[in-house]
Amino acid sequence: MDLLKKISSALGCWEKIGGAVLDTVYSTGLRLWNVEEEAEKLRRTEKRIRAVLTDAEQRRFIDDDFVKLWLQELRATAFDVDALLDRLTTMAAVSRMAAAETSRKRKRLWLNIDLGLRQRWELDAWIARINERLDEIEKGKRNLRLRPGDGRRTTPPLQQRQRFPEAAAHGDERHVGRADQKKKIIRALVSESAGLDLPVISIWGTAGIGKTALARLVYSDPEVEKFFTDSNRFWVWLPDRCDVRVATKTIIEAVTRQKCELLSLDILQQRLREHLRKRRFLLVIDNLWAEGFQFWESLRPSLIAGEEGSKLLITTRHERVSRMMSNILNSIQLEGLKDDECWEIVKAYAFSGWSSNDHHDLELIGQRVGANCRGSPLAAKSLGVLLSDTNGQREQWESILSDMQILEGNRNTDIILASLQISYQHLPYHLKQCFALCSMYPPSLEFDKDELVRLWMADGLIKSNGRKRVEMEAGS
Repeated sequence: MDLLKKISSALGCWEKIGGAVLDTVYSTGLRLWNVEEEAEKLRRTEKRIRAVLTDAEQRRFIDDDFVKLWLQELRATAFDVDALLDRLTTMAAVSRMAAAETSRKRKRLWLNIDLGLRQRWELDAWIARINERLDEIEKGKRNLRLRPGDGRRTTPPLQQRQRFPEAAAHGDERHVGRADQKKKIIRALVSESAGLDLPVISIWGTAGIGKTALARLVYSDPEVEKFFTDSNRFWVWLPDRCDVRVATKTIIEAVTRQKCELLSLDILQQRLREHLRKRRFLLVIDNLWAEGFQFWESLRPSLIAGEEGSKLLITTRHERVSRMMSNILNSIQLEGLKDDECWEIVKAYAFSGWSSNDHHDLELIGQRVGANCRGSPLAAKSLGVLLSDTNGQREQWESILSDMQILEGNRNTDIILASLQISYQHLPYHLKQCFALCSMYPPSLEFDKDELVRLWMADGLIKSNGRKRVEMEAGS
């Protein structure tokens, strides 16, 4: 039974995939003396199945839910084959260890019996299950009546991802459309505001509208730095779900630049007051979600211990968060950018390191991309970075614009998610798997990037000639 052929034919890519392997493994059976050979066969099988999935990734925008379910089952089978391959690799290692043990014959005999009977039976049953699943996949393919052209094929994925274009990231793009708001916030921050205990300036607006970028622009402004000094400016980011104890602890760590191990809220609040006393400070709380009045009333007493002139700058998605806070000095709503302003951001990244004057045709396409960003600077930035990786290939630019217009057709589509989805879809298949593995982390969880790199390595998702090079490239 030509298992791989029947899988690949569903997507019309048999020329690319090759012949069957799993049947050979199943009919021959697994034996200790050739387990490494069988593992190598299965390894080739896994690569061919993943080649089918790679082809499927290039035929995205498949709207048929049954086809999507069929592809999900194919992916699940690929993971099962991968797990079986891991088992074979382990068996090969154990077999080599047993063969190297020449003086302990009883141990060798036990290993041979264990691996040769029990585990061979388990593996045969495992392979049989995979065969059954592939049979079901083949039946599903026939029922779906898939054709080689099903699903719109994209241009080839971008194989070599460049590093983030630093030349365009000096901060100029953060000024676009925000000059007036910046001046207003700075004027409020450096004012004396006599008679107010810890005046609050809030920046609020939808996700990706540029709240954090504007706050960072203000935070690093020379006039603000001079007024508060570097040792009295603190920046904290709070997770979506955060109580007063976690918030207080996070602020203490920002002020002291040290890990805080205290647990009691009373002690934490007392310690924070001690650190802020006799200091004129600027505290930026980025991503404030707490909408309950009790949260602010519990946090505020510890923050008003500073000198007169201290200020609190918050960013939030919700206007009601800023309304609940007392002593609001200024509340600024950020709205979407104009189309030409979005284009300025797209251009800053897309043409990083080279002039757009020499590519008038690309500039016209880029202007249309900017117009499809719905005023979101984050969408403009992510699409600009994606365009910069195309090396000026017009076909790639047109493909990205086409993808954007397809998603733009649904006005209910979140523009941020749409732009990130397009960036994801243009990644090579193995990098998509790296991102998919990140879904194991819950939202707002702070995790160690080195741990993530090791997980990628353990799952064989990173390709490199050396371990150190892998960790350096993936962790950068």
